[in-house]
Amino acid sequence: MKTGTVFLVGAGPGDPALLTEQGKACLEQADVVVYDALACSSVLNLTRPDCKLIFAGKTAGNHHKKQSETNQLLAELAQQGKRVVRLKGGDPFVFGRGGEEAQVLQSLGIPFQIVSGVSSCYSVPAYAGIPVTHREYAPAFHVITGHRKTEQHTELDYATLAKLDGTLVFLMSLSNLPAIATSLIQQGKSPDTPAAVIQQGTTARQRVVTAPLSEIAAEVQRQGIHTPAMTVIGDVVSLRQQLSWFGMGELSGKKVLLTGTPAYTRKAAEQLCSCGAEPVEVSLIYPKASSPDVLKALPWQSYTWAVLTSANGVEQLFASLKQSHVDLRRLLHLHFAAIGNGTAQALAEYGIFVDCVPEHFDSRSLAEALIPQLTMQDRVLLLRAENGSVILPQLLEQAGKAVDTVPLYRVQTDLRKRELLLQELADTDYVFLASASAARAFAEMTAGTETAAKLISIGNATTKAAETAGLSVAETAVQSDIAGMIACIRKENEV
Repeated sequence: MKTGTVFLVGAGPGDPALLTEQGKACLEQADVVVYDALACSSVLNLTRPDCKLIFAGKTAGNHHKKQSETNQLLAELAQQGKRVVRLKGGDPFVFGRGGEEAQVLQSLGIPFQIVSGVSSCYSVPAYAGIPVTHREYAPAFHVITGHRKTEQHTELDYATLAKLDGTLVFLMSLSNLPAIATSLIQQGKSPDTPAAVIQQGTTARQRVVTAPLSEIAAEVQRQGIHTPAMTVIGDVVSLRQQLSWFGMGELSGKKVLLTGTPAYTRKAAEQLCSCGAEPVEVSLIYPKASSPDVLKALPWQSYTWAVLTSANGVEQLFASLKQSHVDLRRLLHLHFAAIGNGTAQALAEYGIFVDCVPEHFDSRSLAEALIPQLTMQDRVLLLRAENGSVILPQLLEQAGKAVDTVPLYRVQTDLRKRELLLQELADTDYVFLASASAARAFAEMTAGTETAAKLISIGNATTKAAETAGLSVAETAVQSDIAGMIACIRKENEV
């Protein structure tokens, strides 16, 4: 068996938009991802449904796996011929122990590649409005780990550090901050030197505390700053008030967990980002395509209407048409109906502008809007999920309309995401439930777990499914789309 390759990938500091294109490609092609708690969770949504996700779990004072165990795991997976991504926060070669892991792989003859990431040492200060260099303040910056291998801060040469010209950036420094500040002052650093501690930089939970070096440790304790956090010491910190830019959106500071299919979470994330919120994509469901052969055998000319009930259905339709070599000209005579704006927009991207969209985006409303437009000669082709609601076809049949249902895909629960979901829920403000399937998956994966996050449902059918599964829905969107769900957050926060 050919040995697989291990890709040591930097995920960046937290904002998924800072993942590199090469990192994205590695995740999309991975057979296995071994990830740290410091990696931004949304990027794991890029993986295939059959990609195995393994949590290596390094957090401050709590190692889910020992480093030696992680090294052995990477080697074993590669020796099985797997394409392995070792996903790390920031850059794997900047205090990420990527060098150690690469050495182990090299010694075993296992191919590896380094995929650099955006390091927190300069990006997190930037998100706090602090440039680590500036012509008038700092000609250089120096990056130091505040968490030594022996956990003895006295190993650092504070006499040299105190005299360095430029900015001092201490990563993983919170637990040793009092000793760091005291030691620098004892070695000649001015106690009035501006200092900042940045918690969970580049995310909605980012908090920044500034104070003179002599007071920074006490101020951090007073304000309850916790890990992960980094410390910046130098005159550039004084620029924060002038250059602060991050967290200015109307929904800044709000973390929203997205549980729908990857196609849905991508679109929802874009809209939430434009409002300043932090979307976290943890798709608990995904569409598994049915055989495309069914579309090839369809008597397309016998149908007069095609009805689609989700954007996922639209994507699956055109993917299956292409795969089964069905000429799009066979569909030219059809009228199209969509359950809502999201589905209509997905069709518009393929150049199809729908003939019927109900005022309210649910199956019953679609039936009520469509039935008056149908004659006795019309025949409806309902293209949807295999395990979708039966309301629409039943209402059409009760009205005496001819309807055939063709399953394009089946909604599957992505049980790989359970551990990731529980990790993210701890500090989540809102959870978007965009379908009955997502609601049921969320209920299944969080059974027995309490959360303070408020659940927002896309519509009445999803709310009913959620409540049947034992969930308590805080808000149901009046307008059953992404914009309607965001409106629920705006309403609660009075923005």
